[in-house]
Amino acid sequence: MSPEQAAGERDLDARSDIYSLACVLYEMLAGEPPFTGATVQALIIKRLTGPAPNVSQARPSVPEHVGQAVTKALAPVAADRFGSAAEFARALETTGLTPTHRSAAAGSGKRRRLLVAAIALGLGFLIGLGVLFAWRRSHVGVEPSGAKLLAVLPFENLGDSADAYFADGVANDLRAKLSHIEGLAVIARASSNEYKRTTKTQQQIARELGVDYLLTATVQWEKRPGTTSRVRVMPELVDVRPGYAPQTRWGQSFDAELIGVFQVQADIAGQVAQALHVALGKSTVDELAVKPTQSLPAYDAFLRGEAAAQGMSVRDPPSLRQAIAAYEQAVALDSSFVLAWAQLAWARSQLYASGFAPTPARAEAARRAAERAVAMAPDQPEVHQALAAYYRLVLQDKRRAYAEDSTALALDPNNAEVLGNLGWDEVLLGRWKSSRRHLERAVRLNPRSVVAATNLGIVLLFTRHYSEAERCLDRALQLAPSNLDARHSRAMVALAQGDLPGAQAVLRAAPREVDPTALVVYVATIFDLYWVLDDSQQELLLRLTPSAFDDNRDAWGIVLAETYALQGSWEKARIYADSARLADEQMLQRMPDDPSLHVFLGVALAYLGEKAAAIREAKRGTALRPIRREPYQGAYYQYQLVRIYLLVGEPEKALDQLEPLLKIPYYLSPGWLKIDPTFAPLRGNPRFERLANSA
Repeated sequence: MSPEQAAGERDLDARSDIYSLACVLYEMLAGEPPFTGATVQALIIKRLTGPAPNVSQARPSVPEHVGQAVTKALAPVAADRFGSAAEFARALETTGLTPTHRSAAAGSGKRRRLLVAAIALGLGFLIGLGVLFAWRRSHVGVEPSGAKLLAVLPFENLGDSADAYFADGVANDLRAKLSHIEGLAVIARASSNEYKRTTKTQQQIARELGVDYLLTATVQWEKRPGTTSRVRVMPELVDVRPGYAPQTRWGQSFDAELIGVFQVQADIAGQVAQALHVALGKSTVDELAVKPTQSLPAYDAFLRGEAAAQGMSVRDPPSLRQAIAAYEQAVALDSSFVLAWAQLAWARSQLYASGFAPTPARAEAARRAAERAVAMAPDQPEVHQALAAYYRLVLQDKRRAYAEDSTALALDPNNAEVLGNLGWDEVLLGRWKSSRRHLERAVRLNPRSVVAATNLGIVLLFTRHYSEAERCLDRALQLAPSNLDARHSRAMVALAQGDLPGAQAVLRAAPREVDPTALVVYVATIFDLYWVLDDSQQELLLRLTPSAFDDNRDAWGIVLAETYALQGSWEKARIYADSARLADEQMLQRMPDDPSLHVFLGVALAYLGEKAAAIREAKRGTALRPIRREPYQGAYYQYQLVRIYLLVGEPEKALDQLEPLLKIPYYLSPGWLKIDPTFAPLRGNPRFERLANSA
C-alpha cells in the first residue's frame, strides 16, 4: 500500500502502483520488506515519514543504480517517484544487469543469477503495469460507508459559570475519543460548537449537520473545600433519523472523583459505540482508556488553552498568546503531557505565521514543542498535525507538511481538521483535484466550519469554477459574516469575473463588529488588493502606523507606497517604499533565504526606481520558490515579478511572466486583467489585449 493509499486518497495514478511494485522488488532483492513496525500505526508512520530505504545497503550485491531506482520508487511523496512504469524500467536497466565490481566480488555466481532473475522479473512486472493500471482505473468502485453519523453537541455546564471551559473540554475530549472508533463518523467540534445555547430543535440541528444521532450531556464540577472534587456527567444519545420523532437510545449518570474524569470519558465512548452496535476491538478499548495526563492541574491548564484556541481556529496574536501561556503551564506541570506539547507546537507555529513579524526565536520555540511531542508519542495523530503545522507555517516545507498530515489522516481517517489541513497542503503543492476532494470531505464532516468552506472556495476560485466558488463562500459568510478571510475571498471571486463594484460591495457589507482598520489592512495586504478599497477606506489606510500591521514595517511601507502611487503621489510612495526597503534588508540579515523578503525588497526597489536591483532581488525570490516546485506560492512570487517589470518600464518582460499565470490554476483571469490598475501600462498592447479578451 502506497502512502497516498494509506492516507485515504482516491485520485491515484501509476505512481501508487510503482510504489507497490518497488516494495515487492525490494523484498525479492533483500529478503525482507522495506518497512517494518511493531504495530500497524508504526508501519504507516514509517511509510509516510521515514526515508525511503536503499536496497543496496541491505544487500551489497545489488548494483548501485538498481538500489537508487528502487529508492526513488519508494519515495513517500508520489511526485518524487518515477512518472511511469517505463521510466522505472529504464532506470533499472540503465547500466545493464551486471553487478558492479564491488558487488560482483561480494556475491557468488548463484546469488548473481538470483539477482538478475529478480530484476528481470521486476522489469516484466513493469511492462504489464500500464495495462494493469488502465484496467484498475476503469474498475474503481465506491468504497461503502457504513459509518454511523454522530454529532457531540456542547455539554451544558451546571456548575459555576467560570467552569464552562471544563464542560467544553470534556465534550471535546469525548468527541476525539469517539472519532477514533472505526464505524463512527463524528462531526467536528467547530460545527458542533455552533449549537452552544441554541434554541433550535434536535431535528433542526440534525438536518443542518446531516447526522442521525446526537450526543448531549450535562456536566457539573463539584468543588468541595477540604475534600476531593467530584464531577458528574449525564450523557444522552438521541436517535434523530428523519421520519421519526427523536428518541433516546441510551443514557446514564456518571459520578466520579475528578481524577476519574478520563475513565468516565472512556466509559461513555464505549457505551455510545455499544448502543449504536459498533464493535470495539481490544486495541480500541485500550486506546479509549489512555489518560492524557496524571496531573489534574495540568489538565485544567490544557483545557484553558483549548478554550483560548477555540479548536485551533483562532489566528489573532492576542488569542494565540493566551493559548500558548496556558499550554506552557500545562507542560510545566506535566512534562509528559503529549497533547499539551502538540497544541503548544501548533499555537507557536500559528503565532509565527499570524503575527506580521516572524522571528527565529518563535520558529525555534515551535520546533522544540513539535519535536518533543513526536518523540514521546509518534503513533498519535495529534503530534503529526502539530509537526505538519510547524513545517507548513514556519519552515514553509509543503512536502514535509503533506507527509505529516497524511500520516495523521492514516491514523485518524475521519478527522475533519486533518482533512482540511491535508487539503490545504495539496493547494500549496498544486494538487488541485485531491485538494478539492479532501476539502469537500472536510466540509461534510465540519459543515459549519468557515475555515473549511473558505478554503474550498479558494480552491474553486483558483481553478476558475466561479459559480461554485460564489456558493461556497456565500455559505462561509452566512456562517461567519465577520470572517475576513471569507469576505476577502468572496470579493476576489467578483474581481475574477471583472466585477469591481461587486467586490467593493462585498467589503462594504461587513458587519459593524468588524474593525474597519483590520478590514483595510487585511484587504490591502493579502494578494495586494489595496486598489479595491474605496476612497474612504484608502484614506483610513494611509493614516495607519506600523502598529496596525503588527509592527511589520515591510508590509506597512509597501502597502502605503502602493496606495500613494495609485493616487499619483509618487514622492510619498518613494518615502514609504524606502521604509519597506530598510525593513526588508534588516530581516534578510537574519533570514537570507526567505523568498518573500527578496521579492518584496524587489517591489520596494522598483518603487524607488532602482531597476537592476529590483529585478535581481525578485528573480532571487522566484528562484527560491519556483512554480514548478511550489505552484501556489511560486505563482504569487512570479506575479510580483510582473509588477516589478511594469514599475520599471519593461512591459514585454512583464507579459512573458504574466501569460503563464493565465494557463495554470490561479486567481488572475481575463476579467481581472480588465479592471486591475496594476496593468494600466499594458492597455493597448496587442499581447495584453489578447489575454484580457480570451475566453
